[in-house]
Amino acid sequence: MTIHRSIIIGLLCVIGIAAHAVTRTVSLDGSQQYTSIQTAVSASSPGDTVLVYPGRYLESVIINVQGLSLVSLEAITGDPAYIDSTVIDGNRTGGGIRVESNMQNISIRGFSITNGKKGVMLRETSTSSITNCSIFDNAAYNGAGIHVSWCTTSLSGVKIFDNYAYNMAGGIYIYGYMRDAYVNFDPVNRCSIYNNIAGAGQDIVVHSIHNDIHIPLDTFTVANPTSYYVAAQESWGTDFDVTMDVLNAHHQEINHDLYVAPDGNDANDGLTPATALRNIRTAIYRIAADSLNQKTVHVLPGIYSRTTNQQIFPITLKSWVKVKGAGMDATQIVGEMDPLYANVSSYVSLNVFRSYFQDHASLQDMSITTAGFHNCCAIYGYKEESLHLKNLRMHGLSPDRSAIIHITFASNCLWDGLIIEDFTTEQKGFMCSDGYITGVIRNSVFRNATSTFVSDEVWSKPLFWIVTEGEIVLENCHFDNIEVMDDDGDIISIGFTPFPHDNSYRFVNCLFSNLRSHSRMLIMASPNHPEMEITNCTFSGNTSDSYIIMLNGNIRITNSIFHNNSPYEIAINQMPESGEPSTITVDHSLFKGGYNGILRVPNTTINYLDTNIDTDPLFQGGDDINNPLYYSLSAASPCINTGTADTSELNLPPYDMAGNWRIWDGRIDMGCYEYGSEPWVSVDDPTIPHIPAVSLDAWPNPFKVFTNIKVNVPQGGLGRAENASISIYNIKGQKVKTIALDPSKAGEQFTYWDGRDGDNRLCSSGIYLLNLTVNGRNVSSKKVTLLR
Repeated sequence: MTIHRSIIIGLLCVIGIAAHAVTRTVSLDGSQQYTSIQTAVSASSPGDTVLVYPGRYLESVIINVQGLSLVSLEAITGDPAYIDSTVIDGNRTGGGIRVESNMQNISIRGFSITNGKKGVMLRETSTSSITNCSIFDNAAYNGAGIHVSWCTTSLSGVKIFDNYAYNMAGGIYIYGYMRDAYVNFDPVNRCSIYNNIAGAGQDIVVHSIHNDIHIPLDTFTVANPTSYYVAAQESWGTDFDVTMDVLNAHHQEINHDLYVAPDGNDANDGLTPATALRNIRTAIYRIAADSLNQKTVHVLPGIYSRTTNQQIFPITLKSWVKVKGAGMDATQIVGEMDPLYANVSSYVSLNVFRSYFQDHASLQDMSITTAGFHNCCAIYGYKEESLHLKNLRMHGLSPDRSAIIHITFASNCLWDGLIIEDFTTEQKGFMCSDGYITGVIRNSVFRNATSTFVSDEVWSKPLFWIVTEGEIVLENCHFDNIEVMDDDGDIISIGFTPFPHDNSYRFVNCLFSNLRSHSRMLIMASPNHPEMEITNCTFSGNTSDSYIIMLNGNIRITNSIFHNNSPYEIAINQMPESGEPSTITVDHSLFKGGYNGILRVPNTTINYLDTNIDTDPLFQGGDDINNPLYYSLSAASPCINTGTADTSELNLPPYDMAGNWRIWDGRIDMGCYEYGSEPWVSVDDPTIPHIPAVSLDAWPNPFKVFTNIKVNVPQGGLGRAENASISIYNIKGQKVKTIALDPSKAGEQFTYWDGRDGDNRLCSSGIYLLNLTVNGRNVSSKKVTLLR
């Protein structure tokens, strides 16, 4: 199309651009004044117009001229075809368009902006308008489509789609730095924002502003936006509302379980394993959040990584959606950083999973590791209610700047069956909460970790660090083989916010073994005079130059074992700001050093009862000091049947550290193990009718490598045992394996189970049920506990 200059000037007057201002024209073929947009912009004076002819301009454009108008021929013809044909391509080396700070009255119209590290960046205190542009396929840390930073802009007829932000806001990121950020969306010539990807707030994030934002759109990703798509993050001193008015939805979420497989295809419907999707993120994106009937994304066995099958990290969890693998060993997630961000900053961490403002999200039954990338976080969470993590193994990560589980502001968490192991770090570790969390951590293992950080000036960050303003419960957890090298470093720190709250923590049935620190193993402190309980825990084999635990408040230690290599077992933290002296009561416990094992400080009341003992606990021992059963009680232990007679107020689980009955032989033992106890059977376990002379036994139990199985099925009342087998089930009732027996043998016969399923895959730690079936009839059952 040929457009004469006189026509251009006339049309520019019509659209409000003064005729006396200079118009600089750009075309790639050399037919206009400039062949580069940036060259024309740099040559401009305030109030000028840069008119760009069709073409694909491989460049980034920086606007630092007041009152500049950057337009395509769409602005003077009204022909939308010029939007698609006039392309600013960042070539992944820079941003598309950047409006510098303090630039006023900038106008951008009629472009496709793509392939940049950001589509459009609007910097502080600028004012601008963007009209009739398509912004797509850009990638950035925050705000891949448009990044609005503490400024004012108007958007009209803008389409923002298919962009990817590693951290927040694939579509548009509105950040106020705790100031005003005004973004005015045209209610007539409406914008569309859809199908963007981000670690949090897929399409829109509004962050730390003072003013409300109303967003009328023609098309959005879904008809009813949730915090998965639109996130409003307030900071101290900010209070704002984000409202939306959506006319059309880009897609309908699927209210059905979905399946993902390593060799799946995102073109499939995902409704069955045979039609599985490939990308975990795609399945979460498509599935509906149903609070009345929670749906599941089933992640089928295999390896999931960026290299293997194009997974996109971080994988963002969604409210009321369960993401469930096939088991710790079967489903393996290998996090890999997008190369675009691998060297952005030493402070950028690899997040494998994220939960950002997502309530009742769930992740379970898989392992999480990385492909050699340092500074890794398996799960990052922010402001969620009831985050459920279950049966997860996190290993081989390098949590230099971000803990393996990094959670900020989360309440009513339930984390069950976690294994976090095998790493060395200089900064963070197993867990970190920058803001308060509350909830329960149970049946979990934290082991084989070292903090190499050493400094004469600053303290070493704890490897397990929780801040709370409510209740934290650790139940049946094992901390083993962990070392902090700094002379002022703690392995575990549980602190409380300085605000007045009813704070409490409880450690129940926990084992702390082989921990090494020059300072303390565990510190628990709060200015709010918290309630602290340590019940049926074992602290043994730990080494410290000072003491094992420092704590304050109203403290009660019951039925526990303290037998360590340190001058003192416990020290009291005075915490004078609490305004109240601490009180510690120790009863029915084995305490090395007795009363003198407590480092006394002024204004502290110590109630050391005569029910305590000071002697060798006589553990089972063995060749492997890191085997949890090393610290179980031998037959000669003085801790057997010496716990408190009344356990009604102890809030104990029904099982001990080994999965056996917590109270056995009429009296509870000291420590986290119950001597001579049998595997715990819940009320939900099947009741097997008794058949005389039939027996099923297994030993050792618990076991790590294999358990021997002895079966006695005499001939007679059952008839000839023509079809006898042992079926192994997990605690969810799923069959793991069937072991056939020899039908020709009457009486006793022996076999074994090596902790593998029918496909020869290692089963995860847990309780399993052995069912003896003869001629189609279930005749006996036995519980066994597998420890990995």
